[in-house]
Amino acid sequence: MKIFTPWLLFLLVLSASHPVNACSGLGAIPVQHHGRIKAFSAFAQETLQSISGKDRWHGQSAVDFILFNSEHPAIFLELPLIRIDHPVLKSRLGLPSGENNFSYLKIQPALSVLKVLVQSAAAKREKDERPSALEQQAEILYQRFITVEHLSTGERITVIPAKVAWVSPYKTAGPQAETFKKLVRESVINPRGSSSAVKLWSAQVAASLEPGQGTRIQLEAFYYLLRPFYYAWILYLAGFVLLLLTRPLFRSLGKYLILAGFVLHTGGLLLRWLILLRPPVANMYETMIFMDWGLMLTVGIFVVIQKRAVFLSSGALVSALVMLYARLLPVDQSLDVLAPVLRSSYWLTVHVITIISSYSLFAFAMAVAHRHLFLSVRAKMSPQEDQLSADTIYRLLQAGLIALGAGTILGGVWANEAWGRFWGWDPKETWAFITFLGYMAILHLRYSKKLSNFALAVGGILGFLLVIMTWYGVNFVLGRGMHSYGAGSGGLQWIVYFLVFEVGFLSYVGFKRRSA
Repeated sequence: MKIFTPWLLFLLVLSASHPVNACSGLGAIPVQHHGRIKAFSAFAQETLQSISGKDRWHGQSAVDFILFNSEHPAIFLELPLIRIDHPVLKSRLGLPSGENNFSYLKIQPALSVLKVLVQSAAAKREKDERPSALEQQAEILYQRFITVEHLSTGERITVIPAKVAWVSPYKTAGPQAETFKKLVRESVINPRGSSSAVKLWSAQVAASLEPGQGTRIQLEAFYYLLRPFYYAWILYLAGFVLLLLTRPLFRSLGKYLILAGFVLHTGGLLLRWLILLRPPVANMYETMIFMDWGLMLTVGIFVVIQKRAVFLSSGALVSALVMLYARLLPVDQSLDVLAPVLRSSYWLTVHVITIISSYSLFAFAMAVAHRHLFLSVRAKMSPQEDQLSADTIYRLLQAGLIALGAGTILGGVWANEAWGRFWGWDPKETWAFITFLGYMAILHLRYSKKLSNFALAVGGILGFLLVIMTWYGVNFVLGRGMHSYGAGSGGLQWIVYFLVFEVGFLSYVGFKRRSA
């Protein structure tokens, strides 16, 4: 019971920290959005995030912001909601370079210029050409512009069930429309007193839901309230910091925090699985979070089997950074329907999870490699520790290569079923093969005793750069090929920061080794 007490206290504090309206039931109102019925909290946060890059607006929850302003929808046109970071695009549209957030009305005069860029991007995509960075940013901005326009008319708030497509109470008349508007007005006046009205509305809508859909909507509202991955990376990072300290009490607390982070991490993945009825590995964000979970699971297995907790801090730090990157990179975090090619639960489970598991093993090897090199050049490793660390890297790379090879072959089987060919030198397939050959070369050189322990650790870091190119670079830098359903744009600066850090780190350890 003592073990669970810190987690229970943490969850109580977490729940108490959220605004009352998020807890009173408004977030669990069903709404149709992006091809499925979801919780209103999901719709609100995804919408606000897509427009402004934030999940709150000046301290107001996304649910409150969307619902309460829907009573006066024209206000959406006046607020500086739309985020624009690209300086060239701002210049092309005649917008001030010193500002990053603009209102719909401020962008509207430059709409014709924006449309020209969007049409140019569409023409290039038709020819399987990649639009320029400016054109890609114009596409993103245009989507944000249209979203705000739809909010201002109320047509985005499709909460009234219908046979084909749900409708907005602000675009139709009738008793249900008036009931919903009254519910919103009551919530503005008395948030705590509106819970009965929310329950009554949800009961009326429940008849239009499929069996089990109401439960999944409640789980989705809870998921957005809990924010498991946000708090998990904070716990991982706090645990890492405490493990660096020498006092046993702090180190013990650090282990508990990492364990609590893993529990939240696992819970978040399970919630996404239950909500979507599929493995949570269907987009870049989900694969990053799942890879991170596999990394921490591998760390836990090593700690339990080898009775050594020395790798716990390395795993926690890398996990925290991966989850932080998942928030910083322009990847879709929403819980939405799959692209048609991914709608095979069996192959999604077998192929993608196998590939992502290999990335987890390679990431853990990369984490251990950083620790190995850092302690080695600072003369903090005994010969026995040096050999044990190198053996760990070697075994992780072996297991990762086996999983990568198996996953690539399974991907070929899936490609044959989906596209009618086993292999086509698609950019994703090509880089997966390059990554396989890269790790194969490292392991071959090690097996033939041509790589020292130090060089093996360097290989563990360099090999993971190939993983990043295969995993993120093909989709978000190249953005072409049969796997373009997972493509996006942007975030290159964060990858460059990581590469700069790795170059600096390897230069540092190389300099220290030569000068020793």
